[in-house]
Amino acid sequence: MTNIRAVVYGVGAMNSVITRYLLDKDVEIVGAISRSPDKVGKDLGEVTGLDRRLGVSISDDPHEVFTRTSPDIAVVAITSYLVDAAEHFRIALSHGVNVITLSEEALYPWNTAPELTAELDALAKEHGVTITGGGFQDSFWVNAVAQLMGTAHRIDSVTGTSSWNVDEYGPELAELQQVGATIEEFDAWCREAVRPPTFGRIALDALVAGAGLTPKQILTRTEPELAHETLHCAALGIDVPPGKCIGFTDIDEIRTEEGPVFVFRMSGRLYGPDDSDVNEWTIHGEPDLVMSNGTPPTMATTCTQLVNRIPDVLDADPGFVTVVDLPRLRYRHGRLHDHLSRWSSDRYIVREEL
Repeated sequence: MTNIRAVVYGVGAMNSVITRYLLDKDVEIVGAISRSPDKVGKDLGEVTGLDRRLGVSISDDPHEVFTRTSPDIAVVAITSYLVDAAEHFRIALSHGVNVITLSEEALYPWNTAPELTAELDALAKEHGVTITGGGFQDSFWVNAVAQLMGTAHRIDSVTGTSSWNVDEYGPELAELQQVGATIEEFDAWCREAVRPPTFGRIALDALVAGAGLTPKQILTRTEPELAHETLHCAALGIDVPPGKCIGFTDIDEIRTEEGPVFVFRMSGRLYGPDDSDVNEWTIHGEPDLVMSNGTPPTMATTCTQLVNRIPDVLDADPGFVTVVDLPRLRYRHGRLHDHLSRWSSDRYIVREEL
């Protein structure tokens, strides 16, 4: 039985970690794609810090890579929003390649980008493959919270608080989080920017949909996070003095027709020496319930959850399948291919019951 064949699509901070995790699970990496001229032509192992060559040269031509390598799945870590990543998804799907992505909106995009999601769903079905969004939010913001909700008799409200360190995710996200902006620049950005849906809104959409509830009102507001002392941003190579932005917090709220209210405060900011990641959820109802993950290793678990989802993506029916519709997240010991149940390289062959 052959190993799963994967293409690493985007060679940044996240897929550098994922590359090692894939190799540890005996996934065969057959190609790598990057837009960065500093990486194109170099060996994936060297660029991702493995200190050894993998014999996989990074290319900026996805069509050529997919045609030459015929991979089973593309691991896409390029951008957070569907509209920005859609063309990359189209290329992979049109080549008959399954997609799993760290794009936060791909977690549950049916409410925030319904037309684009329907297009990608149709394209995936046409070519007999699956597209899914995963990562940290899969468990910590959706499935673990849904399990907690399942222990309640009555829910009045569900409130989540989460934070992550901007410096761990590269310059693109640091710029998006307005690191280094003055308060005047931040206010102008809030007034003028046409912002895509927040990550928290997408997670709440998934929670509400998974519970079979109906959104009645959706609210979002954004608050700046300001430096109280000079902090260095390694992602941007700048020092941020007191009074300037180190990120921001989005507060999302969904009120449902049935009554339960969902609120999520998500903060992406530059950390000081005493800061750490937080993920806490509180349910008020009967009974009151609390879940705290202490200091979750956000970056590592973003990558581990995506890799552990690969068998689910390959086993799923073709189309745009969200984490709401996938089985519970599972630990995958050893060879990733050994955890497949329905899939084969001939595409979605259901094995006979023994």
